[in-house]
Amino acid sequence: MKSRYLLFVTQTYSFSILEPVADVLRTDPESEFRWTVAGRARQEGPPDPGLELSAVMDWNPDFILVPGNVVPYWWPGRKIQVFHGLGEEKKGHYRITGFFDLYCTPGPHVTRTFLELRKHHPYFLVAETGWPKLDRLHLTDLRPRRKRELGLDPDQPVILYAPTFSPKLTSAPDLFPEIQRLQEKEYQWIIKFHPLMNADWIRTYQTLASSRCVFPSTDDILPLMEAADILVTDTSSVAYEFLLLDRPIVTFRARARQEKGIDISLPEDLEGAITRSLLDPEELASVRREIREELHPYLDGASSRRLLDTIRRLQHSGAFTALPKKPANWWRKWQLRRWFRDARPV
Repeated sequence: MKSRYLLFVTQTYSFSILEPVADVLRTDPESEFRWTVAGRARQEGPPDPGLELSAVMDWNPDFILVPGNVVPYWWPGRKIQVFHGLGEEKKGHYRITGFFDLYCTPGPHVTRTFLELRKHHPYFLVAETGWPKLDRLHLTDLRPRRKRELGLDPDQPVILYAPTFSPKLTSAPDLFPEIQRLQEKEYQWIIKFHPLMNADWIRTYQTLASSRCVFPSTDDILPLMEAADILVTDTSSVAYEFLLLDRPIVTFRARARQEKGIDISLPEDLEGAITRSLLDPEELASVRREIREELHPYLDGASSRRLLDTIRRLQHSGAFTALPKKPANWWRKWQLRRWFRDARPV
C-alpha cells in the first residue's frame, strides 16, 4: 500500500518550500501526495494534485508536511514541521505548539536547540535533513543567464533588494531615498518584496521601475538570487538563503549575525557598502561559510529526499509510535478549530 503525504500550505510563499518534495514524490512508485491550502494560500489554490480541506479526513494521509507552525490537530497522520525560513532568531521559530511529531531541521544550530527543547517536551522527534526549498537553488554561476531573463545587462552588477515585511524591522522606509538616488549610478536593481509587505511601500518603490530597476512578479526568490551580485536586506531570512551562493551581503540594522555581511545603520552608508562589496566580494567569505555551516551546510540539493527517507526510517523503526502522549493544549486546540472551520470533522 502506498504511503500518503499531504503538503499543507497556508502562505503563498510556502509553495516553493514544498515543491522540491513534490518533485521527489512524483517519481516514487511507493508514495502518493496531495496539496491542500488554507489562509492566504487560497488566493492561488492548491496545485495539482489538489485536495479540499473538507476531504482530508476521508483521504486519510499518513504524513502531513507543514512549512509553518499550525496544522489541524484532528487530521490523521504524523505531522512534520519543515519550517518557513532559516531565520531562527525570528519570533516563534522555537515555539513548541504540541501538534508536531517530527521537526526536520535545516542545520546543526537549529538541531541543537530543538534537541534541548525535546528534553522538556519529549513528545516529538528531531532530525536534521536540510531545508527542501534550497534544493532548487543552482550553486553554479548562472548570473549572465538569469540577468538576461530579467532583461538586465549581463555585464553590469546587479543588486537584489529584498527587505522583510515587518513594520518594526523593515528597511524599506529608511532606504528608499538612498535607493532612489542610486538609480543614477551604474548599478542594476532587482527589487523583491515579501508578499505581506505594506502595499503603500510597494507602490512607492515601483515608481523607480525602469530598464535598470525591475520588479519581478514571482513568489520564488531563488532565480532572483541567482541573478544577483549583491544582496541588500535587513532582518529578512533571505540573507541566510543567499549564504549558499557565497556572495556579498549588505544588511541594514540586522538584529542577529551582523557579521554575515556589511551591516550599516545609516542609509547614507549604503553606497559605500555596495562599492566595498563589488571591489572585494571575498572579504567576508570565510565568515559567510562559517555561518552557513551552522545554519544549512547541505549543498547537494538532496534535502527533500533526505527528509522523506528520514520520515520512512522513523516510521519503520517504530519511533513515532514510541512517542509519549502530547499535552492537552485545550486553548491552542480551540484556536485551531476557529481558524480551520472548513477542515473540522463533521
